[in-house]
Amino acid sequence: MANKTSDAVWEELPRIVEPVFGIDERPDSWWETLLYGWQHTLVDVSPFVLPLAVAAAIGMSPDEEASLINFGLFSMGVATLIQTTIGNRLPIIQGPSATLTGTLAPVASQLGPGAMWGAAFGGGVAEMIFGATRALSLLRRFFPPAVAGVVVLTIALALGQVAVRLTVGDGRPLNFMLAGTVLALVALLQLRLKNALGGILSRGAIFIAIWVVGIGLSGVLGEVDWALVGGKEWIAWPSLFPWGGPGSGWSFVGVAFLAVLAGYFGSMVESLADYAATCAVAGERYTVRHMNRGIFAEGLGSALATVLGGLPCTSYTQNVGIIAATRVASLTVVRVAALILALYGLSPKFGALLVAMPRPVLGGVFVLVCGMIAVSGIRLLGAAKETTANYLVIGLTLVLAIGLPTYVRYGLGEPWLQELPLLLQLVLTNPVVLAVLAAVGLNALTSLADVPEGGRQAAAAPDADRQAAEEAGD
Repeated sequence: MANKTSDAVWEELPRIVEPVFGIDERPDSWWETLLYGWQHTLVDVSPFVLPLAVAAAIGMSPDEEASLINFGLFSMGVATLIQTTIGNRLPIIQGPSATLTGTLAPVASQLGPGAMWGAAFGGGVAEMIFGATRALSLLRRFFPPAVAGVVVLTIALALGQVAVRLTVGDGRPLNFMLAGTVLALVALLQLRLKNALGGILSRGAIFIAIWVVGIGLSGVLGEVDWALVGGKEWIAWPSLFPWGGPGSGWSFVGVAFLAVLAGYFGSMVESLADYAATCAVAGERYTVRHMNRGIFAEGLGSALATVLGGLPCTSYTQNVGIIAATRVASLTVVRVAALILALYGLSPKFGALLVAMPRPVLGGVFVLVCGMIAVSGIRLLGAAKETTANYLVIGLTLVLAIGLPTYVRYGLGEPWLQELPLLLQLVLTNPVVLAVLAAVGLNALTSLADVPEGGRQAAAAPDADRQAAEEAGD
């Protein structure tokens, strides 16, 4: 992997944690690799939640909803293998994007599923071309640690709201007990038993806690939906264009493409922040190569996902939190996770185990993961230069990104929001898109307004030379 300083996005090399297994390293045994890889697949709740939003907009039947989830899981495995082999070769899981789903669902409900699938495929091709042309090299100066850090922190806070909703659920005391138990078990394994079995228990703490509490304890308490697992098939082979295709159901509508492309743009810049955070937790220097190859791979993975019947894919920040929590940044581990995700899609019965678990169990783990993502963002901010300009960028971005969507949704209300164009709805309600636009825009403005000390000294130098020359002439 190219780590040339001239290709680096930043002069700084933030190190959030010191990985036990670096990107090019692998665990000592196959079963340990399997443990860490499987663990990565257990915190990704989006493959089950986001497709349901699109399915509801299209009006799918329950069987079609289940198929959409299975196709999506298989697509995640394919997209992750693409990213970790011919992409940026960072340990990042790929999966459905919440930012992009926010545009897909309205397009599907207003213009029909054919327009949605056509726009999703076209947007993936556009993203792939954008990465292949290396246009992202031009964004390097607009994406310093202060911008990346505040975007990652915003992602953590936005995901944290989802985590809390999953944890609280319907408000039963049992929900808090299950979430608290899984958190306590993770803490026990990582803090009190961190050296047990050579550190394997600590690094596999999330995996162990989810299965012990999510299946074991929850099963004893009657909280596992075994009927859901029993009703699924063992094997379901994928097919191409299960929801139609070009010339057989898909349509390419300009306004649909523009709306979905806006979602792709928000997803792309979110991914650039994820690449930055991943490099920081993996001990790698963040380079332009990561940006260009990563976005190319995401576009290719997204286009293929629509062909396979799944939703377009993006990088998953929660898996960056897993790396920060376990200090396992091995590419081999993430490739194993990709194969497991593909197996979920091929074996609906096996993948249904995740759905059958009580949501508060995954919510409790998700709270922990979001906390680690937040710490990653804070550490990235700590690597930023301590300037008034950076303070303004960070503070204003955070307040706008968290405060404005809340006011728009609950202060102005949904009826007012529905009157706006799709693109404006996305900007005003999505904290991550707002954070990206605000941070990049404010950073550009403050860069123009702020004259560094070196610049003032350089500007003063000709005057001093001219004065010295005049004195010599006298």
